[in-house]
Amino acid sequence: MECNIKAIMVFDEAGKLRMVPMEAGVNIVTGESKTGKSALVEIIDYCLCSSRCTIPKGKITDYSYLYVMPMLIGRNVYVIARYNWQSGGKMYVIKEPEDFKIDKICLNYFANHHDMSVKDAQFEIEAALGLYITNMVSDGEKQGKKASLRNMVSYLFQHQNLMASKFALFYRFSDFYKRKDIIEQFPVFAGMIGQEYYSDLIELGYLRTQLKQKQKILKANDKGTKYVKENLQPLLQDYYALLNIPFNQDITAQKLLKLAANLPEFDDSELFNESGIAERYHSLNKQLDDLRDQERDVLIKIDNLDDASSNGMAFTDMLHELKDQTSAANNINERYTCPLCGNNCEEISEDDVKLLEATEWLDSELEITNKYTSDFSEDVRKLKELHGEIVDKIKNLWKQIKTIEQRFINSKELVSKRERVHYAKAKILLYTEMTSEGLFEGVDEDINTLNSRIAILEEKIKGFDLDTKKAKAQSFLSDNMNRLALKLDFEEEYRPINLNFGLVDETFDLYHLQKQREKIYLYEMGSGANWVSCHIALFLSFLRYFASQNDSPIPLIMFFDQPSQVYFPQGNTEVDTKNKLSQADLKAVNQMYKTIFDEINSIGNDTGVLPQILVVDHVNGNDLDIKDEFASYIRSDWRNGEALI
Repeated sequence: MECNIKAIMVFDEAGKLRMVPMEAGVNIVTGESKTGKSALVEIIDYCLCSSRCTIPKGKITDYSYLYVMPMLIGRNVYVIARYNWQSGGKMYVIKEPEDFKIDKICLNYFANHHDMSVKDAQFEIEAALGLYITNMVSDGEKQGKKASLRNMVSYLFQHQNLMASKFALFYRFSDFYKRKDIIEQFPVFAGMIGQEYYSDLIELGYLRTQLKQKQKILKANDKGTKYVKENLQPLLQDYYALLNIPFNQDITAQKLLKLAANLPEFDDSELFNESGIAERYHSLNKQLDDLRDQERDVLIKIDNLDDASSNGMAFTDMLHELKDQTSAANNINERYTCPLCGNNCEEISEDDVKLLEATEWLDSELEITNKYTSDFSEDVRKLKELHGEIVDKIKNLWKQIKTIEQRFINSKELVSKRERVHYAKAKILLYTEMTSEGLFEGVDEDINTLNSRIAILEEKIKGFDLDTKKAKAQSFLSDNMNRLALKLDFEEEYRPINLNFGLVDETFDLYHLQKQREKIYLYEMGSGANWVSCHIALFLSFLRYFASQNDSPIPLIMFFDQPSQVYFPQGNTEVDTKNKLSQADLKAVNQMYKTIFDEINSIGNDTGVLPQILVVDHVNGNDLDIKDEFASYIRSDWRNGEALI
């Protein structure tokens, strides 16, 4: 998906603006130290819903009132803005057409729009990017979690302290739980899987849990509280109803067993009074009707969701077919001349205009349907789980009602009330005897059903082939890193370079594989040149990989802060004739930037989508062989008193 930042804008409270314009492709901000270059990534991060403000305190935070980051996502510009931390940090996410001019943005522009919480703003941005994973909880975890915009930024930013680090590769990896989530959510960011996969995984976990419970009952003949209340309590209720004695349902299983051992005797004066069992019978039927109403409502909701999803997908497919049929409308001439008479054919021009309008309508409809035909798999799974619980309750109630009908209302064997009372008492005594012997109703049929459903889900999940996709991604990253490494500055002892990245094993470690198959990890390598070259090779490879994935929701944006710092810490690129290494360093920086430029443009040519990279550095490019190309990418040059603020 085409995605890039149009500008980074900072307003003061009076409406005065400081701005860094940006374009798709390469963007460079160069300048002296302490001019605000490194603050740009913190401003971007803040506008992407960071839970804290890491913008350096001082001139910038004293000046700033509202940070604004207009961002092209797909076919729309989203004006993302956030008040400074002292003002509460509320946000705006305003959707504008693709041709929206950012020079319209001023403080008054926001007057007619409502601000929103950071959480709501994050949801809007995620929806614009197509990030719809609402629940990816894993086995054993009760609280759901979702794929997050905040976890995306670790693949986008290389801060100054990261750019040449031997100990760290990713932003936000210092927090164990954030690191875990960022790694787990890579398949989502890569577009490998969606909500359906996780919903199936959740259901599989639920079924496996049920299976373990059933197997435990089968093996140990569980005599616990739940089983006693489900089986003994209805028998006691029937017995007490026959005797017309009130029964307290809110008692423990231990008390139920005591009641069963000390049942009240039948009173002959109640021989002809049937009101108690009749009331219980009507009460159970009412409960059954309520449950059936609930079941009907749940089934209707499931059908509606299935229909909505099917209709939405069918409508989207139809629109895509129409879009393909009208693709010829892209080549429209201003006028058509009849080949026979030479006159202007205005009718054809009018038809062209109508066809172009229809094509634009199709584009807008496709954008709307893509947003509102999102995956309902998780909602359907929850409803099916609820339906299963209701069905179990219906079965239990139905069994109780049938027992009352057959034994206490319509029984031909048990004619008198005394006989029915004795029968009910015998069932209770038999149950308590079975409890002591451990002889309960078997669960073999339930186990067989569960095993069958588990096998079907396992086969479906296997069809996603996630392991193979991750292995291919790992190979893609390694191949691309090694291609880039040929042009970057690595020490001779590591050549031929063989960089690898631990994606499949989820370590996310980067290492060089020696001829003897020995792994040399990044933290074991010497020289800052090796470290910065590894970072550049890996993150440019991530950018190429995400750009090549049609279903990836991750924005194709990258930020490099001071990549030349290992060669020119203070930005001094002037050649020292007495120091032969200065020429070598200059050559290395030249080659580093040429590699970045070439790779960004190559990604655009190969994928059809030009990614965006913002590089901030002391280097101004004047002493580089590629100084003309370098200069063409400079968006701001903060020297001689110029700065962000």
